[in-house]
Amino acid sequence: MDIKVGRNWGLFAAGIALILIGFVLLMVPGLTLVSIAVIAGCMFLAAGIVDAWAYFKYRRAEGLSAWALAYAACDIILGALFIAHPVVSAVVIPWVMGIFVIAYGIFEVVAAVRFHREIPGWGWVLFAGIVSLFCGIAFIVAPGTFALFLGFFLMARGVQMAVFGVSLPQARVTVAHNH
Repeated sequence: MDIKVGRNWGLFAAGIALILIGFVLLMVPGLTLVSIAVIAGCMFLAAGIVDAWAYFKYRRAEGLSAWALAYAACDIILGALFIAHPVVSAVVIPWVMGIFVIAYGIFEVVAAVRFHREIPGWGWVLFAGIVSLFCGIAFIVAPGTFALFLGFFLMARGVQMAVFGVSLPQARVTVAHNH
């Protein structure tokens, strides 16, 4: 029996959410870097705590070295610093994100060009990749504009996701009957 699977409305909704978040970043850019620093600090702190817990719980069974514990300690220290000094931490975030977004943009451009026959709406992937490249470069060259370009990046990614949510071909799933 064939069942037709509909459009991916979850992907569409996530795309719309990214567009809205990007728009908010454009409207209140001053809060963005400090907020990101605090969130990153919480994530580093949580990762460090989980890594330390995993080290003590599984070090013998997994053969973990002391380097795993040192890595956890670095995460905890980095997280605490980001939380304690979010304004200072916010200074490095644009460069780190710039490198990530440039790499992401390169991946999107290469995927769009390489798989243009297989990807419906591949032009949107190419567009999002080009926007990502420009935004990543802007993060590094002009870190003061980080929040604005992050807003544009999120909006371009949101458009891509929303388009994919409604344009990817509907899939057919074959279900076997057991009688």
